[in-house]
Amino acid sequence: MRQDDSARSEGAPQPDPKGDSSSVPQAPLPPRSGFRFPTMIDLLALVGVWYLLQLAAWLVALFAGFDFSALAEGGPAAAAESDQVALGRFNAFFYLITMGLMILVTLLYRTLRGGTRKVLRFSARGLDPLLLFWGLVMMLAAGTVIEPVLALLPAPPSSVYGRGFWAVLCVVGMAPLLEEVLCRGVILESVRARYGVVAALFLSAFFFAVLHGHPALAFNAFVMGLILGFIYIETDSIFSTILLHALNNGLAFLLIIVGWDDVTLRSLLGGGTLYWAVYAAVLLLFLLSGALICHRLSRAARREKKEPAA
Repeated sequence: MRQDDSARSEGAPQPDPKGDSSSVPQAPLPPRSGFRFPTMIDLLALVGVWYLLQLAAWLVALFAGFDFSALAEGGPAAAAESDQVALGRFNAFFYLITMGLMILVTLLYRTLRGGTRKVLRFSARGLDPLLLFWGLVMMLAAGTVIEPVLALLPAPPSSVYGRGFWAVLCVVGMAPLLEEVLCRGVILESVRARYGVVAALFLSAFFFAVLHGHPALAFNAFVMGLILGFIYIETDSIFSTILLHALNNGLAFLLIIVGWDDVTLRSLLGGGTLYWAVYAAVLLLFLLSGALICHRLSRAARREKKEPAA
């Protein structure tokens, strides 16, 4: 066979005899190459936007005469109950404005930078009781596994959340809803469209962690972000992660209210044989679940390679 016949038989593009270059077949683009957003610089820029919004809101609060000195140190007893209720009300409005603006800015920035149009996924599977129960067990197990690391980090102040209806609404209602829309919705979907499901899971969890600022909160948020991100990918639904996030925050806030926020498995069981036996069992459960997550992610990544980006 001649060389030109061989090339033709292998599907090599042939020049148009009329000289029309537009009819020459083009090589297919790699998956997801059409999206420019997000690069690492984009994500860092959005983190900067978040802290600028935080700073601006705090400055406005200070100029408005809000006094934070009574709550600078100590627990809930550091301020009168009326001040705690006022703080809870302030936090709710402060958080709603800053996080609402953050979501709007991120959506606008993503549009200008050519990101995917998909924001959220909704599926009835996100309300599957078994998956929600598994996710809750995983979050509780993760909280136990990372206890030794959190013990090395400075504890976050528990008095900053305030008390009363507005504090509960902010911690258990607004935060799970808005943070999931931003981190598991806008950010995860954007990274997923360009880099794939594995990068989306880790980068969205990292972004979620950085938003929390305090080292202990950030480390805990990263681990929880990995679990929530996987649940979102597995269920194709934001419903599941909002519910799990709300349950996690509600349990943590309840422990703060009753004064048990510093209670750990080690403080309950001591540092003896019983503690290490329970810890080893929980760690084994966590590792087995981690292996299952890796297997499911690998399968999802292979499936996405065969599908066009949304």
